Amino acid sequence: MSETTPRRLSYVARILLVPLGKSGDDLVEQMARAGLTDVDVVTAHSPAEAAVRDINAEATVVRRIDELVTESDMVILIGSVLPQVPIGFATAMAEAARESGNLLAGVLIDQQDWDSPQGAEAMAVLRMELDMLVSITQVSLATAFVDVLKGGYRTPGAYAPVLSTPRI
Repeated sequence: MSETTPRRLSYVARILLVPLGKSGDDLVEQMARAGLTDVDVVTAHSPAEAAVRDINAEATVVRRIDELVTESDMVILIGSVLPQVPIGFATAMAEAARESGNLLAGVLIDQQDWDSPQGAEAMAVLRMELDMLVSITQVSLATAFVDVLKGGYRTPGAYAPVLSTPRI
């Protein structure tokens, strides 16, 4: 009798959502109200640590940045008002994500003040540090985009079946 290895036909990526300033915080709250689930959100940060919570929870836990990115598959920086981007923190997140092999994305929703000196600097840093930078006009599109990146919306009992394949 041969041994078998179970495998799923679908995958749920572990997403770490990082708001960039007050505009990012507001966008994350809108995404939560729109139904985004199963992503972790950074709520506060220092150079080496960040408070993190589930998008639909109140309680936060303080973790080291390198631990946070190691425990996630993808880090998504999200914002709107570019002069609010904490450049040092965005750079630190990018470095930690690169070291752990994570995909690092940025989502700018209805980006504003990109032509100001601070906004132009933030845009240059994001373009240099990120693997992917997406500009979207509406929160609903960004919510759907993040949901697709994590693996899509799932209803209870509607997961892909587990298949058993023989081990070779």
